[in-house]
Amino acid sequence: MDSPVKEKTAEEKEALKGLFDLAIPLGMPVSVIRELVENFELDLVRRKANVDMTGEVMDREILVLRGDLETVNAAKEYMFQALDRKVHEWNDENSERHKRMKKFYEQRLKEAAETGDNDVTVPYDPSQMTEPPKNP
Repeated sequence: MDSPVKEKTAEEKEALKGLFDLAIPLGMPVSVIRELVENFELDLVRRKANVDMTGEVMDREILVLRGDLETVNAAKEYMFQALDRKVHEWNDENSERHKRMKKFYEQRLKEAAETGDNDVTVPYDPSQMTEPPKNP
């Protein structure tokens, strides 16, 4: 069953004239979203959208940055550069995050060995991983 969609009033349509939305991809780190809000004069708003989730289109509420076209385009470029920097930071063996995750994973391996849990079998080495470890 389709959910009812509220039609915009003439005033709402007029207020949105000349504005563009940059959809924030699902999973975008909050720190990157915060940078975008701080560095660009855009409004962070929620908007209903049809989203394809695993082959099934669903009506969902998404986050968007709303503003003029030039600013939205600049924010889009910045967003993906910031995401690349964040991923590089996560994979840096000298980063605090890497050290915390390695410590957590080694503790989890120790606990698994003590309890006979076979769910954790691959040693943690993020620099060698392109996807999460798979259990046999």
